[in-house]
Amino acid sequence: MSLRPTYRAIGIDLGTSTIKLSCAGNLKKIPSIVGTPLQGWSGFSGDKSLEKNLVISDGEKSLYVGELARLQSEIKRAIASEGKVKSIEDAILAIKAVLALITKKDHDQIIMATGVPVASSKKEMTKLAKGLKGNLDLRIENEATGEKFHRKLTIKNCIVMPEPFGTYYHTLKTEGESRAVDAIVIDVGHGSTDILTLYEGRIMRQASGSLEEATDTLTHRIAQELQNQTGKIIRPFDLMTALSQQKDILTIQGEKWDIASMKEYHIEIIADVILDEVNRLIGTLPPDAIIEKVILCGGGMHIFGGRLRAGFEQAGLADHPEMLAMPEDPVMSNARGFEMFARTFVNGLGVDGYNEL
Repeated sequence: MSLRPTYRAIGIDLGTSTIKLSCAGNLKKIPSIVGTPLQGWSGFSGDKSLEKNLVISDGEKSLYVGELARLQSEIKRAIASEGKVKSIEDAILAIKAVLALITKKDHDQIIMATGVPVASSKKEMTKLAKGLKGNLDLRIENEATGEKFHRKLTIKNCIVMPEPFGTYYHTLKTEGESRAVDAIVIDVGHGSTDILTLYEGRIMRQASGSLEEATDTLTHRIAQELQNQTGKIIRPFDLMTALSQQKDILTIQGEKWDIASMKEYHIEIIADVILDEVNRLIGTLPPDAIIEKVILCGGGMHIFGGRLRAGFEQAGLADHPEMLAMPEDPVMSNARGFEMFARTFVNGLGVDGYNEL
């Protein structure tokens, strides 16, 4: 008796700082890092969840993925940086590892839509799609517990597109928009800012691009300024939590420092660089293109969102408030949108064959 396949629609956002996954209300987010295993040390983690102790094997070698790689690997590699995927092979392994976090059964058939940084070439996106499509034999290990998992899945269809398209699709569907509108999406992440322009529903590559100015730029500049003033070594990464919680007072080796003025100064400079690039890219659009929506997303929006909104209004790119849109969850909106996009393909296979976890 043949097993009836279970179809799953999955959306993935392969970002420069984190990999986000969305599937039927299940949301996962792990650091976008892989690393070499640390020989001789295992099982000491306080958090023994698979998500925090993820190891994947491709038959020849094993790799730490996500939080485990960030904390334990001496040699670690960013999967994406400078606005593009750095290694297709690493990206394929990392995505396979994330899939193992949400699949519980063998023989699942997956329709997957994946977003990559805007500067990734069409050739790289095609290579990623081909590397993921087909039958997958996943071998996963929990480094903390030693528990091993074996999953057999089939990626029936894999669509790879620029990351911000997920938020574009999510925004239109959420607002009940039935037609493709001319829009520009600004995705401010940690390691880069992606700008995606759509004209008549089509991605305009010449009017899209990526900038290195992003949240990491802000933390590095504040850290450098604090080091100059305090004489203490400040790690940019340590500032991220304070910035995300909108804290202006920091304690540096027992002494309190107010960073409000320097933070606002650097936010304005970085936001202006992003706005200038948006203006330049819009200038390459056909004369009949009329931007109807400016959509803001990404983990950096809690920092830069207010300044970017004001900049678009001042520049006349947003004539009325309805033109500016930001998803309720700007961090996961790309992944959510790609799941919605993948679901259209699942529905085409027939509702009876669809089961969501």
